[in-house]
Amino acid sequence: MTGSEQEPAQGEEVKPTTPAEETIPLQDPPQDAEAPKDDPAAAEDPEGSAGSPSHPDSKLQRGRRSIKKKTQYIIREKHGPMRNAIPYMPMPVAIFLCVLNIVPGVGTFLSAFFTLCCPVPGMKDEPKTKPFSYCLLAAFVQIVLAIIIVGWILSFYWGVMFIVISWRKGEEPVAVIERYEK
Repeated sequence: MTGSEQEPAQGEEVKPTTPAEETIPLQDPPQDAEAPKDDPAAAEDPEGSAGSPSHPDSKLQRGRRSIKKKTQYIIREKHGPMRNAIPYMPMPVAIFLCVLNIVPGVGTFLSAFFTLCCPVPGMKDEPKTKPFSYCLLAAFVQIVLAIIIVGWILSFYWGVMFIVISWRKGEEPVAVIERYEK
């Protein structure tokens, strides 16, 4: 007999259990630890009131633990279309374009041409012209906004993203969170 099957006492009705209510034994109680046979209350209920299925603390039986449902959540990073347009390039090329981005828009402009020959992990199913146009737009925005320092910040960010995407080998990170529920 397995740990999830229990014999009903006489006069007790059998109730089906769900997986969340099912219990498995951690250890079997020793045979000599049973209640004396001459005690009528112990003869009716050898496990006490906590062992009866109708008792609210029936999951807290001695030597048993309840099974909990395990749920997995997969979390993916989600980015905008301009960030998704950055191509996966070999690491030396990514470093070179990052250095060229010291002048706002130059490295980003050249990265647009790499979208035509290198994979773009953020836009796998899109035509090659879409990430190309987004990279050209990003280069134009960096050049125009360089006057008010925002373009320099965008250019620096874009250069760092070239290296990060190359370092991750074009794969987006995925986090798996496991949660136990009752």
